[in-house]
Amino acid sequence: MGMEDYHNWVLDKEALIDGPVSCSMIKSFDVNPYAWKTLPPFKPTDAMRLGSLFDLALTDPGKLEDGTAIMKFPNFRTKEAREWRDSLAGRLVVTEEEMAHARDAATQVWSHKVAGRIMDKAATQVGVVGDIGGIPAKALLDILPAAHLEFGDFIYDYKTTSNGLHDEAIRKTMGQFRYHWQAAFYKTLHNKAPDEIRGPKRQRFGFIFQDVRTLEVRVVNLHPDSLATGATSVGLAVSAFTKAAYSGIQSRYADSTDDLALLPYHAMSEEDRHAAEIDLSETTK
Repeated sequence: MGMEDYHNWVLDKEALIDGPVSCSMIKSFDVNPYAWKTLPPFKPTDAMRLGSLFDLALTDPGKLEDGTAIMKFPNFRTKEAREWRDSLAGRLVVTEEEMAHARDAATQVWSHKVAGRIMDKAATQVGVVGDIGGIPAKALLDILPAAHLEFGDFIYDYKTTSNGLHDEAIRKTMGQFRYHWQAAFYKTLHNKAPDEIRGPKRQRFGFIFQDVRTLEVRVVNLHPDSLATGATSVGLAVSAFTKAAYSGIQSRYADSTDDLALLPYHAMSEEDRHAAEIDLSETTK
């Protein structure tokens, strides 16, 4: 699917059954359907803007100039600055320093021993459409490695992070942003495409993580168990969305009373503090 058609095909919240659902949309819907339908669209953060710039530099460098605009004003407080911004038709506003940093980031990925092999002859920014749970769906695959090469069983997504690349940081990031949902959603939709269009089915999913501060790169392949967990969760969320598409969206809390306990790590923190206070009181007697 062409990129212009892909980006112009958006969900109408008054006609949910017509789709298309996307992974980011279904994750937002799942947290609280009523809030998702009622609140205005989420405004991208500065970190998201820079992530989009880095993504463009790596996966679609030919459109880097057309898709961005170098900032001409110190800020957008003046009317002239706001009018200039509004005339850009969705282009990313970046500084010259950010543009140079993004280009350096792409170079670092290409020069990485593993990431460079993944990128070699890969298709990038591949728009995929189909249906999930009977609802039209779409996904934009960052990196589809060449099927006949080393990573031909994978789909890869490029992620920027400022939380570090050590194991704990990566695991927290994947869980917090539910990247395993994205992996399952993308893999499912890709594998639904006709054989003559998509080629071999892909069974694995991985990520190319890059630290936005140091530009260090790490390749992480998602464990199959986590991919299966994502598939189950996406299935439940899509089922709830399908039901809402036919019967409407009501607040989940309109007619219920719920008992809630502290999250385990909060409870443990409180218990550890109380234990420390008891130990301190015993030693001072």
